[in-house]
Amino acid sequence: MATINFQELRRRERKRIRSTKTVDSSSAIANNDSAPSVAVNDESQPQQQHVCALTPFETLLPQNKLSEDIHQIQSAANIDSVFYAKQFLAPKMLDDTMTWLQTIPDYLQTSANNRTKIGLTEEEMSLQHNGKWTRLKHARRKVALFDGTLSSYELPPILQRISNTLVSIGAFPSSNPPNHVLVNEYQPGEGIMPHTDGPAYDSCTATISLGGSDVIFKLRSRQHFTAHEHCDLARNVQQKLDLILHGNGSLIVFRDDAYLEHTHEISEGVFEETTESGTCGNDLSGGTIVKRGYRISLTFRCKKVKKSTKVMEVI
Repeated sequence: MATINFQELRRRERKRIRSTKTVDSSSAIANNDSAPSVAVNDESQPQQQHVCALTPFETLLPQNKLSEDIHQIQSAANIDSVFYAKQFLAPKMLDDTMTWLQTIPDYLQTSANNRTKIGLTEEEMSLQHNGKWTRLKHARRKVALFDGTLSSYELPPILQRISNTLVSIGAFPSSNPPNHVLVNEYQPGEGIMPHTDGPAYDSCTATISLGGSDVIFKLRSRQHFTAHEHCDLARNVQQKLDLILHGNGSLIVFRDDAYLEHTHEISEGVFEETTESGTCGNDLSGGTIVKRGYRISLTFRCKKVKKSTKVMEVI
């Protein structure tokens, strides 16, 4: 059997690689002279790093196959942890989600249900409402809760798919994926008062808007203004951020400072106009009139797991 000359084989391989690089370099130069370069996602070839100037909508969240426009919102507000995509859900996924929402059953409020709540744990009572439309006592709108932290309960497949996608784009860490989804149904002109999502969740909220209606989403600092600060327009502008949420599968993600130090709200009313002070992050010139119609929001969060407690009275 002939002996293999490994030294000669290595020499030939180095010569082949050098000749290949020379041909590739010559082709690249020729292509640059004739047409602009186009990035190609070829994992088999090393990727060349390009240094680009930052744009007003510099992307921090990786793009994914469902969206091509996730970007960080920048405006006059000093809030640096808000991200937005005008159409996060692909049309097919949007239609599937709207069809699935129509299958959610209503929770039937009866006196018998109230009596059975006595002595139930918080988890047992939550299971009665989980996955059902429930009419709020102090608001006209309906909500449906899907709490994946409850024992023996998993998120519906369509919500789990969206949750997985939110992890894949970097909105949530894989160690703490969304496990809690709140669905809100808004009739034309309905809003929600200023509030925070609180310490029961990790400091990140992702909301998808459906139904076709646009609204103006408002973030406001939790700090109270002094009389002097009320007169300081520049500081006043820095304390707030508005954003038009489009109703055809848009996504807003706010976290960290935006979650912890700011309230969020949607004002009531059928018509609302963006201001010309640069407050609106995706309409800096202002003057856009938003007509409110039917809207459904899907809010994804990671709920912190806690011990259950007994419910000792009728709620």
